[in-house]
Amino acid sequence: MEALAYLGTTNGIIWIIACLPIGFLLIFISYLLFNKFPAKWYCDYDEEPSAELLGKRVSFKGSGIILSIITAICLMLCRLQFNKGYDILFTALGISIIILLMITVSDFKYTIIPDQFTVALAVVFLAVVIYDRLRGYNIFSSEWWQPIAGAAIGGGAMLLINAIGVIIYKKEGMGFGDVKLFAAIGILTGFPGTIYTIFISIIIASLGFIVTIIVQKITSNKNSDETTLEEEIDEDNDIDDADKENIESDVTEVEESKGFYLAFGPYIAIGTIIYICFFNLINNAVSMYLALFK
Repeated sequence: MEALAYLGTTNGIIWIIACLPIGFLLIFISYLLFNKFPAKWYCDYDEEPSAELLGKRVSFKGSGIILSIITAICLMLCRLQFNKGYDILFTALGISIIILLMITVSDFKYTIIPDQFTVALAVVFLAVVIYDRLRGYNIFSSEWWQPIAGAAIGGGAMLLINAIGVIIYKKEGMGFGDVKLFAAIGILTGFPGTIYTIFISIIIASLGFIVTIIVQKITSNKNSDETTLEEEIDEDNDIDDADKENIESDVTEVEESKGFYLAFGPYIAIGTIIYICFFNLINNAVSMYLALFK
């Protein structure tokens, strides 16, 4: 109700309208920075940058427009929640959303979360928590230990998921960047907010996994026709069985070397953005649910 009341004020209307150009400007700047940052940021510690990283990495004409609209909506939702005396919090959370979106793009494109992004996010969230406590708002954490607990739970949960991946697949299920990312996020979300964020991220990741399976199923059906054609071509070529076995062996080794990797970073980032944008709604809904058992 408070958010709706603020939306009916002149200040509220001005801010909501301003969020649209601000969203476009922030994404435009972030895309420029994403292309200007050192290529080594997007590589593993023992890797050299590829030709793709040395060129233009992202184009604003494509995904930038979509992300600008998403950012504008996120800023509007944040402003509706953090409006009275929370200008600094609103600004800091807006910056954190931009960093989270950059993490999403980086992990989707290059399957890596730059440590620089994670550190920047941790610094912003730590500043938000300190400011929140000093001003006496106590929006995110009412006790000093909650941010520490949030960081421990966030990083610990990712370590646990990684351990399960090692047990089941005999290889790491996700990169250590996910562990560091959720530890940084836990500073803001605290306890029990980190638990809510984990559940949101898992739900989104599950939906993304289902969509991926469906797309792969459709793609495999298309490739089956191409495979039939390749078999007919092989029958016409003079390739002996030994050569075929060597080729198949090389392909198998390449596939096995890829291992099992879940790009969980984008889902963590999206889950965190959802938690921030619907902070009051999520916490009120959980409180109402828990009250049923009292």
